[in-house]
Amino acid sequence: MVRHIETTAVIGAGLIGAQWAALLAAKGYPVKLYDADPQACVQALHKAHGYLAFMSAHEVAMDITLDDAKSNIASFSSIPEVVANVDFVLEAASERLEVKQAVFAEVDRHTSEDVIITSSSSALLMSDIQSVMEKPHRAVIAHPFNPAHLVPLVEIVPGAMTSGAITTAAKAFFDRLGKIAIIVNKEVPGYVANRLQAAVWREAIDLVLNGVVSVEDVDKALSTGPGIRYAFMGQHLIYHLGGGPGGIEHFVDHIGEQKKRLWENMAAWTELPRRTKEALSKGIDDEVGGVSIADLEKRRDEILVRLLKVIYG
Repeated sequence: MVRHIETTAVIGAGLIGAQWAALLAAKGYPVKLYDADPQACVQALHKAHGYLAFMSAHEVAMDITLDDAKSNIASFSSIPEVVANVDFVLEAASERLEVKQAVFAEVDRHTSEDVIITSSSSALLMSDIQSVMEKPHRAVIAHPFNPAHLVPLVEIVPGAMTSGAITTAAKAFFDRLGKIAIIVNKEVPGYVANRLQAAVWREAIDLVLNGVVSVEDVDKALSTGPGIRYAFMGQHLIYHLGGGPGGIEHFVDHIGEQKKRLWENMAAWTELPRRTKEALSKGIDDEVGGVSIADLEKRRDEILVRLLKVIYG
């Protein structure tokens, strides 16, 4: 049985935790926030309030007033306190298996079996995380994309012991938050979107290291070419249209050999080459031209909002 969700807890007050807190609060849910570092909670509250102000100013994802949303978030000093009487838990702690296992084991002890516990992990397997729990059936991955209060995607990845009802209920909850939730049917490290990003990044690095293109120009190639289409259309649908009247079947039959030649010539290494950090650091410096990370984030979020309104209304 899955309970009706009225109150939530966020464990881990880093970047993603603050973004989750802001989104939940904006949607009218009381949010209880905890981090092992009390100062991190203070900083996360400040960040969440800033996110809420941005969301309110741009009229995105806000179901209540700014003041009411801000009042929805409160910090707590321990896991037993933060999960007391909550219906849904989002863990956003450090991306280390032993850390997440410790959090899940303690949350498991202090919550009833009808409380859903999700992890914001970007690569770990839920089967490994939930192995320390006595009630593992209600634990599931819910991987967001930064910035989590704006980017729609959430990957729902059940573990070996996750119940189907919990997987369905978790997806339904994120759907109600306005997210676009997908269910990953089989556990693989990195799930879906991060595996796709990893494949693209490897080739982007390889092109830079081999002198084919600069960091700035490989970023331009992605953002002004396939990236424009990726905002509203996936790779399979893109190639379906690329096949003309014959669609994806024509594309596979007639472009397959061309792709084979590309794959034979593409990077296949599994560790970052030695010169990667130096080359990318210099290339990013050239690309951003001294603009701060804070200003880049602000520009990113403003463009994201405009893009989301165009695509999703």
